[in-house]
Amino acid sequence: MKKNTCACVVALTCFSSVLQADPTKNADYIASQTVTRAMLEGALTAQRPLIIWATQNELRTMGITILDPDRFFDLFMEEFIDEFVKTMQGQTASIYIDNFSEQQLEDIASFFKTDSGQAYLLATPTLMMEGARMGQIAGYQAGVKAGKRLAERIESEGII
Repeated sequence: MKKNTCACVVALTCFSSVLQADPTKNADYIASQTVTRAMLEGALTAQRPLIIWATQNELRTMGITILDPDRFFDLFMEEFIDEFVKTMQGQTASIYIDNFSEQQLEDIASFFKTDSGQAYLLATPTLMMEGARMGQIAGYQAGVKAGKRLAERIESEGII
């Protein structure tokens, strides 16, 4: 009897994490850690010149001229970011549920609860901004090289 009781206790202990796993709760937690105001501000700030340019062009078509584009962007961010974060967290949690197994969600959530996971999350906005900066440089360099090849092909293929 004691052997059976011990076996049941061991089995229940081993499977308790599986029984307690809640993929929705884990997905919501992961989204709350990965889709933060700081991260989205970092992504949007990295795209600031493009967003300002596109906004100015769009508003010009409506007869509106922005006198201070940088101040406009700052005001826009103040009014926009909190709702954007809330909406993106919900959508991101759904994407996580669709793309990761229950065990993977549990593993990812567990990682984000560690010191290393928190360090990664804290560094993510900087990594995003640096990645965007490097991407602009690499894009320019690739564009210059591709431009020469493209010019030759356009001419040789009779496009112009």
